[in-house]
Amino acid sequence: MKDEVSENYTLTKLARTSSFSLHPSSFLHVPLASPYWNGETYRAIFRSLLHRAIIDGSDIAELRSLLIERLGVTAAGLCGSGSLALELALRACGVQRGDEVVIPTFCCSAIVPPILAAGATPVLADVGAELNLTAETVEAVWTRNTRAIVVPHLFGNPADIEAIIDFARRRNVRVIDDAAQALGAAINGRPLGGFGDAGVVSFGDEKICFGLGGGVLITNQPGSIVDLAPGLSQARSSAILRRLAGTLFYRRWRRWTLSLGRVLKLQEQVDPDTPPPLYPMTGMANLQAAVAVSLIRTLDENVAARRVRARAYRELLGNEPGLELIPHRPGSACLAQVIRLLAKRPGHDAAVRLIAALGSRGFEVQGSYVPIHLLDPCEKCVWDALPYADRVWTDLVELPCEPTVGLEDVERISSEVRKFCRAQTTTRFSQSTDSGSTASGTL
Repeated sequence: MKDEVSENYTLTKLARTSSFSLHPSSFLHVPLASPYWNGETYRAIFRSLLHRAIIDGSDIAELRSLLIERLGVTAAGLCGSGSLALELALRACGVQRGDEVVIPTFCCSAIVPPILAAGATPVLADVGAELNLTAETVEAVWTRNTRAIVVPHLFGNPADIEAIIDFARRRNVRVIDDAAQALGAAINGRPLGGFGDAGVVSFGDEKICFGLGGGVLITNQPGSIVDLAPGLSQARSSAILRRLAGTLFYRRWRRWTLSLGRVLKLQEQVDPDTPPPLYPMTGMANLQAAVAVSLIRTLDENVAARRVRARAYRELLGNEPGLELIPHRPGSACLAQVIRLLAKRPGHDAAVRLIAALGSRGFEVQGSYVPIHLLDPCEKCVWDALPYADRVWTDLVELPCEPTVGLEDVERISSEVRKFCRAQTTTRFSQSTDSGSTASGTL
């Protein structure tokens, strides 16, 4: 099955990468996923550097306390990456060699290596209309070997994790609440990350709290963290400082540095066929924690601003023919607003063309995830039929909701999207009319 799908896999290298064409002297109006940092963030960085508290320091304990209080859990283990936090969560849930772990095929491929590291087999499930796992899609792939289910909340939008937990409890299956993209989101007032048997949050790239990387294992079983923590080593100062420099240059100052970086070939586009990099078995560094603490303190205003932007997209694009907005549930952190293009021209990929059209206007956006079952490095995964993900993934575009994106930019982006959709619809109608005229003439 995978080989048959891969033969038609012509758009993969375009779908997740962003498209942007600039003269070297021009600048972005809206850069992709700019971190929401303020003066306190920079002061935290300066303090850590001034006191040489890059690896060790008091910010680690402060971040742990803040997360425990905010998420309503009893323990939090700070790790060097979200991937490592997920591996530790799997081990805390007793996942071992021979077990199966259910994950969505529509998700970041970095979810796969931690499962393989635990010796388990990733089993890919389809997603529902909100692009998240559902109890029904989980049930379709469940077997007696299923040991755990990882439930990501994509784009900050809460999945129906309570229904999945009900399904899992009846079968003695563990549930991991993967809130890497949904820090600040909640279901009925209860923060995501604290559902299930263990949880994960992240301060990595393109997250709600986009910091200097690092992830956190969340649990109400503190003993499991104590048992796993001694295996972690300290991060290297040089690696953390490189991360700081890269985040500042490529992300925080991206509006001005993207053109320069491309001219100097300082950063290459990521090929989705490339396996995710190996993650180090390290704890979180103090500098990472210091940045994360500053982001937690502004999390409420961060999420509130994102919800305003998601609501603006809904008002501006909600009734546009040829377009569908993937809805955000109440309590969503609104990482991004995903749209699905319904009006398509034969032989043309609408999402790629819309990304290019927005890029030419200075708005750097991206397509959404390539389903994991279409990626060559993921041959160790197991799957069967995944019809919904197969059908929709090429039609999706992620629109920015960061607080750094002004509401006037949301209006301009929406205007460009409307013009593109109407042009698509007009072209299809014209082609349909021409085809009908030709057919009539041949009778």
